[in-house]
Amino acid sequence: MPTGRGWVVASTGLGILVLGAIFGNQPLQQLGFGLIALVGLALLVVRRGRFSLTAARTISPARTRPQQQVSIELVLTNKGRGAAPMLLLEERLPPGLSGHTRFGLHGIEPGGHREAGLRVTPARRGRYAIGPLQISVIDPFGLARTTSEAAPPTPLLVHPAIEPLGLPREQGERRSMSQASLRRLSGGRGEDFYTMREYVEGDDLRKVHWASTAKRGRFMIRQEETPWHTRATVVVDDRAAPYEGSATSSSFERAASAAASLLDLYCRSGYGFSLVTAHGAGLASGRGTDHLNRGLDLLATLELRGSSSGDDSFLQRVRELEGAAAHEAALVVITGAVGAAEALAVSRCAARFKQVSVVSFPAHRFGHLSTRARWEGEQRTLEAARLMGRARVRSVVLGPDDLLGAAWGSPRTTARKEVAWGARTELV
Repeated sequence: MPTGRGWVVASTGLGILVLGAIFGNQPLQQLGFGLIALVGLALLVVRRGRFSLTAARTISPARTRPQQQVSIELVLTNKGRGAAPMLLLEERLPPGLSGHTRFGLHGIEPGGHREAGLRVTPARRGRYAIGPLQISVIDPFGLARTTSEAAPPTPLLVHPAIEPLGLPREQGERRSMSQASLRRLSGGRGEDFYTMREYVEGDDLRKVHWASTAKRGRFMIRQEETPWHTRATVVVDDRAAPYEGSATSSSFERAASAAASLLDLYCRSGYGFSLVTAHGAGLASGRGTDHLNRGLDLLATLELRGSSSGDDSFLQRVRELEGAAAHEAALVVITGAVGAAEALAVSRCAARFKQVSVVSFPAHRFGHLSTRARWEGEQRTLEAARLMGRARVRSVVLGPDDLLGAAWGSPRTTARKEVAWGARTELV
């Protein structure tokens, strides 16, 4: 169809033609007819040209993370017998991707090809479709244009952001056994007597060997082989009720990033790991980079489900984990606001898992609530942390500006009686 310039030229030619006919001026009529014919010739060039264009798109990498650039390589080939005129190309981008994807190319000779490179940046995790690629063919005078789709959309998967983490330090018997389990990936076998060692703060006093203590003059502990296996389970609460905020600043986005960071940690540490969600099927236990990528793919497309406050799917998942037979090294629960029911359910899992941790992003820290509502939410969070602390469950409570890496490697502490609200990591 004609461009804006083409419509102006055609309208001008028509007006000149009419004026020439009214005044009987033949040269004026010829000028008007020539302008109209020029627009018609431009339409014929862009519609009936003997060129045939094909396009191929390559995205690198196909999986990326937020705020990392993605390269798009385009190769256009003219398979026709005629030269293609000037081309205007535009990649269609969905919301969430930014970049300059509209540019022009000079004509392509018969059998020739042109290459072009673009850069786009994703703002948040998710599954995106880049394209379709639209090619507009324009005549040399810019009077006519025809647009067609040359390449179908190509998927791009954006994983959640990952923070580098280290295994948390442990105290007492569990520290020594955790170091042994890293050298013996299959875990211990049974509850047999293993060795005797000196007491370390954090040990269970019920395992003091009094005869050896009296003989050596210092407390000695019976160290037993425990059936902990170097497997970890990461639970992500995907209910809508515990979260607040929107887009990249929401507490759920932080929860997805925390889950990705933990999967990366356990993969690097040689653990087998699984991913469990409140509503979805999750990811079965496995090891290795391929298994990590499957978990990150799941987190990239994970969305909140359910809006009713009575949704107990999360509690059911935790009860299922509590009732499983095999013991594991670690359980990490990632959620928003933690209530008394959730705290009690997670505390019961301490009998099966060597270490239980809860990473919470409370809704009142991410939403726009009144001061009173925020203080009430903070009190509920601290009460839940104290309840879990009695069962030796480690709690990490984070706000919008807090980093998981700063708190994750710290040793377990007990809940304080009074913790003031502040924009800092609270480790309780």
